[in-house]
Amino acid sequence: MLKLDEKKIRKGRPVGLPYQGSKKKIAKKIVEIIKQNFGVDKVVYDVFGGGGAITAECLINGLDVKYNDHCGFITAAFQKVISSDREWLKTLIISREEFLKIRAKQEKTLDDEIKLLVNSFGNNRQDYLYAKPHADAKYNLAVEIIAKHDVFFGYKQTETYQNAARQFDVERLEQLERLERVQQLEQLQRLQQLEQLQRLQQLEQLQRLQQLERVEVTNKDYRAFSEVKGAIIYLDPPYENSNVGGYSDSKQFNHAEFYSWAAEMARENIVLLSSYTVSDDRFEEVYRFETVRSTLSGGMDKTRSEKLFIVKGGQYEPHGS
Repeated sequence: MLKLDEKKIRKGRPVGLPYQGSKKKIAKKIVEIIKQNFGVDKVVYDVFGGGGAITAECLINGLDVKYNDHCGFITAAFQKVISSDREWLKTLIISREEFLKIRAKQEKTLDDEIKLLVNSFGNNRQDYLYAKPHADAKYNLAVEIIAKHDVFFGYKQTETYQNAARQFDVERLEQLERLERVQQLEQLQRLQQLEQLQRLQQLEQLQRLQQLERVEVTNKDYRAFSEVKGAIIYLDPPYENSNVGGYSDSKQFNHAEFYSWAAEMARENIVLLSSYTVSDDRFEEVYRFETVRSTLSGGMDKTRSEKLFIVKGGQYEPHGS
């Protein structure tokens, strides 16, 4: 098993685009695991980089990292965010009506696609973030908070939010009075979140990370990295037996071929694979994130935790061992 002294994990919020399957929740732990077990001298290849959470965390921690994702949209979105200003971020949150209009377009701009990403449930670019009964109220409240207070962070401390929340508490509790108290509180907490502002917070954090301006960005198939040697290769592919329809390459992804490639790469690199399960017995679990559960299969699956795997007998040389 890999070691992790959690006292050494970077303080502060995780960084990265809102994206299906994002590693923001555990990116700080993963990079700290790399540092504590393998040092900071090797180049990290973030081959399935997605929303850039691992890449951003590597840069914050001073690691040399290469950011790649086969999907050209997500890397283009990443670059657009870090090269734009805060005023542009404010244009990204949209109403349910506008979301549906953009979704129906035959030809979408990059900004259109980013708006769908920021305002969609599960970042799937298909379903609006808020349920229809609450969509207009939550969107209008977010717009009002930005207009009156010009904040993304700390929106719950604004007078506008607190006034709205008090009114919402009374009305919603009356509707939920037949439910158990715990269920009432859970639903209220979920309904009171302004996820649109929270996602703008994430994007603003990316903009503030100046190291991202120098990162190398590519859109290659994972096999394009077959000649890499002496590096740390971090792999976060579409997961086996999961509903990953939001990934552009998920339907044709061949896990058997991928596992064989990863096993071969482990001969001359340190290969770390993120997944909930790996059917290939050449891999073994080396770390489990107990609090991070599967949501890709439609809801919270308490039986499946996020894990790190390595190839048995590969180039596995923990730092200092």
